[in-house]
Amino acid sequence: MKYLFILLFFLFQKNAIQSQNLNFDKVSKAELEQKYHPKDSTAAAAILYNGAKTYFKYSNKVGFYPITDYFIRIKIYKKEGLEWGNFVVPYYVGWDNLNADSVEFKDCYTYNLENNKIEKNKLENEGLIKETINKYWKKKSIVMPNVKEGSIIEIKYTVTSESVSKLRDFYFQYDIPVNYSTYISEIPEMILYQSILRGYTKITPTQKKVSKSENVESRENNMSNYAIINYKSNLSIFELYDVPAQRADNFVDNPDNYRITLSQELQALRFPDREPKEYSTTWDDVAKSIYQNETFKKEINTRGYFESSLKNSIHDSVSRLNKLGIVFNHIKNTIKWDGTYGYFPNYGVKEAYQNRIGNVADINLNLVIFLRYLGFDASPVLISTRENGTTVFPSLDGFNYLIASVRVNEKNILLDATDANSYYNILPIRCLNGSGRILNRLEQSEEVIVNPTNLSKSITFIQADILPNGSMKGKVRNSKSDYLAYLFRNNFSGLNQDMYLEKLEQKYSGILISDYNVENSTKYDQNIMETYSFSNENDESGTTDFISFNPFLFLTDKINPFKQEKRTMPIDFKFPTQEKYMITINIPEGYKVESIPKPATVALHENAISLSFKITVDQNKINIASVFDINKSFFDPSYYEDVKNIFKIYIEKQTESIILKKI
Repeated sequence: MKYLFILLFFLFQKNAIQSQNLNFDKVSKAELEQKYHPKDSTAAAAILYNGAKTYFKYSNKVGFYPITDYFIRIKIYKKEGLEWGNFVVPYYVGWDNLNADSVEFKDCYTYNLENNKIEKNKLENEGLIKETINKYWKKKSIVMPNVKEGSIIEIKYTVTSESVSKLRDFYFQYDIPVNYSTYISEIPEMILYQSILRGYTKITPTQKKVSKSENVESRENNMSNYAIINYKSNLSIFELYDVPAQRADNFVDNPDNYRITLSQELQALRFPDREPKEYSTTWDDVAKSIYQNETFKKEINTRGYFESSLKNSIHDSVSRLNKLGIVFNHIKNTIKWDGTYGYFPNYGVKEAYQNRIGNVADINLNLVIFLRYLGFDASPVLISTRENGTTVFPSLDGFNYLIASVRVNEKNILLDATDANSYYNILPIRCLNGSGRILNRLEQSEEVIVNPTNLSKSITFIQADILPNGSMKGKVRNSKSDYLAYLFRNNFSGLNQDMYLEKLEQKYSGILISDYNVENSTKYDQNIMETYSFSNENDESGTTDFISFNPFLFLTDKINPFKQEKRTMPIDFKFPTQEKYMITINIPEGYKVESIPKPATVALHENAISLSFKITVDQNKINIASVFDINKSFFDPSYYEDVKNIFKIYIEKQTESIILKKI
């Protein structure tokens, strides 16, 4: 037998230390009898044990490669928890020069207590489902057998990858409580990873070095040769007990950004017989690597398929800004978005234009190409969508979307032609996720802020008459700008006016709307203007000694969106807003004002949020002026109590009563 010696391992010790394994007890009768979680009685289910272990094997083809074994045990308490019986594992298949990752389920059981005895049902092949997500990702799903309230589910599976570039994220926290989470890694000391722990809980791992030994087979002259490889690994054990459920909060960009998670990105390869290779990189490096990709460069430099159509629609007399608008609308109206993301074209820019369908990159690269042809300083912009979340270190996975930028008068105009209602610097909400990277003609990258800083305004004027029986009627005029206009157009699109008014009347229960009119619904450079008359359904005959109503009439918000005592996730309003009301209410003859709410002026942290509420009486009129500004769209959770309180004051001012008394 011939031994294949690898120099880099010669200095390693040959004594092997027993590696750490995932340890777990058998399912107990006491666990099956448990009716609710002892520390969270509201939980529909809980994870009793959540464990994973990553270790490495060696092959002559790819060298070291990672394998991760998973074990998870789940207790079902309530009917709402039955969904945990359907378990999904996504895996990557889009490697260029490597085999696809693989997922293997094994020894999966459902346990129930039947006639005071523990019975278990094993997952069979018919419960396994394979599906394609896109050309980069697939998923395997299992449907566990005989799952019901009181069941315990036990799932074991293994994920194998030939890539060492990034280890799979490990989640210590879920939407249900976790009694115990542990992650174990045994990583050859020649392979260095940068580890980042997200969330608001610190975990200090137990670490030591362990000796490893492997038999490696190779073939030469149709003969099998073997080598014993001895090396050392860095063993790390992360443990966390009693992890609370991550509760859904209002105004959160992506909960996964704040879930307790361990991420590990390749930092360096340092084999003794080779030059060390460092992988620490920057977002600038990542962006450049995409721009310098041969496929990307070929697509962005494609010509010869669109010039004639531009010449027919754009003449020399058209102004420069009008040319920008014509091209933007042309792309929006010509290429239908297929709903998929990506920074590489799926179809190719020429094919997407000719066949009138494409992914995000197909559409917005066409926009860049057209604008460059007309002499604009246009560039693609790489971003991560809100769904993709924020990435803790620079990587190709950090980007999943491409928009366009045009430099006009020393300022960047950001554009996304996938959305019919988007406009200059008005991107789909999915895009509002911090910053992106502009890829300019010099193949350089620069950061650009994607989130808006201008106030999107809603300004409402109301003229109202209060009648002696307490009913009301009047007129409303409302103006919406920027993102508030964008959201209105999204909601209004596809609805005829009768359907929209029906939705409004359902929202403002008891109010009848007439004489409705909306302007500028397709003029994206102008504000949305709504006007309508309103009345309630009360009988207009008769009088009452006291009349009581809210300052904002039927437009009153009655519920504070911030209800929790504490909050661990930041507050994300998506974009800055102003909500302004100018209201004039006519007092009926024979009545006087008995009481009105007191004025209020409140500001939070250098006017990050401010409220001005004023109410005055002038003869037979009540005048109300209210301005509520959210000048900053993102707040750290340490500001939660202040944000909650200012919303509380705003709601109180809206719901305090104006009382009229009969003279």
